[in-house]
Amino acid sequence: MRRLALGGALLAMISSAILLPGGPSHAAPVVPTQSAAAAPRPTNFGLHAMGYGTLIKGGEIPASSGATGFAHIACTTLAGLNRSNGVAGVDLPGLGTIDALETRVATVKKGKTVTAVSHHALAGITLFESALGSLSLGAVTSTARVWHNAQGFHSEVNSEVAGVVLTPPGGDPQVIAIPAPGTPIEIPGLLRITLGENKVDKRAHSIFARAQGLLIEILPTNTKVKIALSRARMTDEVVNSLMSGYAAGLKGKVLNVGDDTIVTVGRLPTKPLPCEGTGGVVKQTKTVGLDIPSAVSVGAAQAKVFGTQAGRRRARAWTEGSIAEVNLGGGQLIIEGIVARANVIRRPGKLIRNSNGTKFISITANGEPQEIPDTGTLEIPGLAKIEFGVETLIRGGIEVIALRITLLDGVGAVIDLGVARTQVKKAIL
Repeated sequence: MRRLALGGALLAMISSAILLPGGPSHAAPVVPTQSAAAAPRPTNFGLHAMGYGTLIKGGEIPASSGATGFAHIACTTLAGLNRSNGVAGVDLPGLGTIDALETRVATVKKGKTVTAVSHHALAGITLFESALGSLSLGAVTSTARVWHNAQGFHSEVNSEVAGVVLTPPGGDPQVIAIPAPGTPIEIPGLLRITLGENKVDKRAHSIFARAQGLLIEILPTNTKVKIALSRARMTDEVVNSLMSGYAAGLKGKVLNVGDDTIVTVGRLPTKPLPCEGTGGVVKQTKTVGLDIPSAVSVGAAQAKVFGTQAGRRRARAWTEGSIAEVNLGGGQLIIEGIVARANVIRRPGKLIRNSNGTKFISITANGEPQEIPDTGTLEIPGLAKIEFGVETLIRGGIEVIALRITLLDGVGAVIDLGVARTQVKKAIL
């Protein structure tokens, strides 16, 4: 395991924020408004659209701010869905301020053309103000659109930034030329900004498109801030069942008692279950180890997903999140062999869902072996409360948490170890 810590150099450099007025608007593919959207209609495609304004992922700690302005259409076969989400302003922890932002996502059917589209727009960003000066950006937009017509799958991605302004100490604002997409702007020792990272993945039976307005890397802490992300995907491999869910080693939140802020621990590592399943193949990802300062050290973690369409109204899927070892309080509490498993089988008129395979090998507190009582909850005074096998039934599936740990030492952490969520819903075709 490797121990990581969050440096405070960047936080000390930030003293205030300057808002840059939003730049001129830019043309983008039209996303239907709620009033203009047609009534939902079935299609022969699995459709997905998602977008958000900001998402912070820690480098030296596995922390995240959570997605702001998040709008999402989960895997569906219905066209005519339209959702949006926006906020008036966002403070980025340790960075600066973002002005108003909005995300819109939709699924559309016009004639024989079926579309999934995501569009995000924000008005302006202040990144920092310090002894080095201040850096601000104008309006940022991103659009990801995928569609299918008589000629097959198609895509369109676009991201734009209105302008970048650097104001040196005691000097006049300087407009920095916008570089080509993918070419970074770097302030040595402080920030690296990459504009317009777009991606398209077109295959025989699916297409995926992603447009990201900005990627900001905070060099002292290796923290990444994703700004204005839009994503859309569609597939024609849905038989009769729509799958969704994910597996993760851990997720949680930690209260920073110094300033009463909540640090969200992202799903690490995480693997999503695709809409159409995995074709009967186990897909996985893993990480060697990570630390949450003042909370927990985690060894190797793994996330696996599986899904197969087994014919008319028959499908089977599972997700599994596992962790080899968890160490709290410098060895006060050690847990080994954590596995969460969520299994779902859909048959005509029947849904089977369970957590078979969820387990842990051992729990040791202060060198003494421990057992989870029949209540499913073990409390170690002054250290942690541990809940085993936390299950939640959801539409068409189940979410399973192998162990939920609530720290009792004042840190305020709630950490889920081994997370699995699986859904298999009937497709409307």
